[in-house]
Amino acid sequence: MRNRNFFLFAFLVLAVGLAAGCAKRQLTKGETDRIAAIEAKIAETERIGAPDCIPYPELAKAKVALEDAKHEMEEGNWRSQEDADRDLKAAEAAADAALAKAKACRESKKPAPAPEPPPPPPAPAPAPEPPPPPPAPAPAPPPPAPAPAVEEKATLDPIYFDFDKSFIREDAKPALQKVADYMKKNKDAKIQVQGNCDERGTSEYNMALGDRRAASAKKYLTGLGVDGKRITTASFGKEKPICTEHNEECWQKNRRGDFVLQK
Repeated sequence: MRNRNFFLFAFLVLAVGLAAGCAKRQLTKGETDRIAAIEAKIAETERIGAPDCIPYPELAKAKVALEDAKHEMEEGNWRSQEDADRDLKAAEAAADAALAKAKACRESKKPAPAPEPPPPPPAPAPAPEPPPPPPAPAPAPPPPAPAPAVEEKATLDPIYFDFDKSFIREDAKPALQKVADYMKKNKDAKIQVQGNCDERGTSEYNMALGDRRAASAKKYLTGLGVDGKRITTASFGKEKPICTEHNEECWQKNRRGDFVLQK
């Protein structure tokens, strides 16, 4: 009977610990105030920069870093808090840079004061009679019709993520810029962003992680000026690996986001 009571007590302690570990942490007032300040800077940038003075790359970086910081804060462990503080600093720096650029752009577009008109020139002397014009030359043959434009073939490189993370890494941003440039050049093009994971973790967890990775890439592209209606997202979790070895080099290849053109 004593052993039975001991195991029941240990089971209850373990259940309470697991429930506490899975709960989302409530943000402090200081954290919410800091997040609100960054969001206000982003909103002010969009207000004064619309429509042609919005620095899209900095805004995209600020929004993605702020979203990652919120996620890490809610995790509630010391490692997540270090990541959250790093992401908040990155979001604040990007928001400050975007706001400064928007203000500078708006100032540069203010019309300059009109200069004083110059005094009228003296009346010119009467011109002599011009000679008769030469006979008109024969008209030149019309230029050949331009060749029909050929739609650019896209090679859209994948981007890669850290283990159990969905934030956009620095080495992924050139590939995302290339995707955005292609979408702006080809106005009718549509893409699907596909989130993928390595083999570790359950299928359900990796499907959710793949969704977050695809959503982060879409948010970054919309921050670069791509219409979000032209982008769809999908998650394949760990079901679509391109490498099947059980090591970090292989796992890194599978933690990726793919960009697939849609017809």
